[in-house]
Amino acid sequence: MMTLFFTSCKKENSTQISYVERADWAEDVRKGINDFMDSYAHSDNAYVVFDFDNTVSIFDIEEQLMVYQLQTMAFEIPSSQMRSVLLSGVESYEAELSDWVSDAVNAYTYLEEHYASGAQFQAGGLSEAQQTQIQEDPMWLEFATKMANMYDKVDEYAGADASYQWILNWFSGMTWQQVYDLSARSHRKYAAVSTTKVTWQGPTSITSLVGSVDFTWTSGIQVSENMKELWRALKSNGIDVWVCSASGMPQVLAAIDVFGLHDDCTGVLAMTMKFNENGQYIPEYDYTATAYLRSGNNWTKDNIPTGTVTAGPGKVTAIDNVIRPRYGNQGPLAGFMDSSGDFNFCTEYSSLKMVVCFNRANRKVTDGGGLVAEVAIYERDHLRWDLSSANSRGETMYFLQGRDENGTRGFRPSNATLRFGNAAEQLFANTDNQTQLNYFIEHDMSLTDIFNTFSIYTTGGCFNFPYGFLDSYHGYHSR
Repeated sequence: MMTLFFTSCKKENSTQISYVERADWAEDVRKGINDFMDSYAHSDNAYVVFDFDNTVSIFDIEEQLMVYQLQTMAFEIPSSQMRSVLLSGVESYEAELSDWVSDAVNAYTYLEEHYASGAQFQAGGLSEAQQTQIQEDPMWLEFATKMANMYDKVDEYAGADASYQWILNWFSGMTWQQVYDLSARSHRKYAAVSTTKVTWQGPTSITSLVGSVDFTWTSGIQVSENMKELWRALKSNGIDVWVCSASGMPQVLAAIDVFGLHDDCTGVLAMTMKFNENGQYIPEYDYTATAYLRSGNNWTKDNIPTGTVTAGPGKVTAIDNVIRPRYGNQGPLAGFMDSSGDFNFCTEYSSLKMVVCFNRANRKVTDGGGLVAEVAIYERDHLRWDLSSANSRGETMYFLQGRDENGTRGFRPSNATLRFGNAAEQLFANTDNQTQLNYFIEHDMSLTDIFNTFSIYTTGGCFNFPYGFLDSYHGYHSR
């Protein structure tokens, strides 16, 4: 549907409105979402944008897939090519990463010689019996711990955008369908398990350049029944649902399908690597990649390139390039987020009526999720706004939804989160968040001043601790 005019009113007062009703929403969040439905259901040019990892899903599907890929040894990379694959896109950091890469390639070569079926490992991975066998070999632990830690090292040296692209290099040699199928297997497996912390202890018996390193990971991912209810209500109310994710495209599409969200999704923007002439991924980011659109029970490729990496400010570029032209060049009505990677698209659009931030309770004052969490409490408790009063002032209303990270994971009727292993709920990461919130209150700050001031990374500013997370910022409601 493409129309030319935008309105914030329902087309017909008699139109049936769908709401979210589950008791495990935070009360103010449920009311805010339902107020949003009342005000904007069946509007022209109505769409919303969701981040995926730790927003639609609880925990990160790409990081869980990383673990699953190592467990099953689902690779299509010959050992002779592994070094170039692991350095692709981060060549300027070869000096910092070289020892890590050498250790990983050495271990991978050994494992390929002793456990691969045929000349190399395959995208389908090892059988359960083969997995048990290979994981008893210390050289598998050497490989797994070095590869997993290298993901964090790329983030440390080159930044988050580079690490999001780098992890996709692992799928080199696979077809699109093979990555989708691998992702679906991972999603199904880890949706069914309770949250646990697992530590892989690097072997001390193996001589290596880096030495023995451990890796600790969280087991389990989930899409809550609340999220499914929300997507159904949005679609029923004539509001299109889009996803803009820094995970890989087939990985996100597989999650949408596995978790039963397919019928309510309009389209997905996500990270994509290039293909060779045989339809196999190569370790090079594809800036000409397009969205995937729901088409019945399947997905079809769009014809408009995103032209960007779909992370951080790149999400705004992707939305502007691909989504806005479909809706009379209007921005999204609402955004759904958890972290700095979503901050720009959830603050810069003047079209935003509502943003829901899913509370990880570990987002500090140096993260966009931490700042938005503070703003949500500030608007509700200090400014005494609700959706209607915020929107009437031309402001976005921010809400903070808590979750329970234990068991098989879900939402809880609170703004605070019950982090895995904790007995008490937690609203903010630490006292710095409360100190910053108190500053907003003491100075009766506007949202414009809050976002434009405290999003920029600063040391020696208003507090005796650093705050902010961006080098530059286009500005609150600047688009």
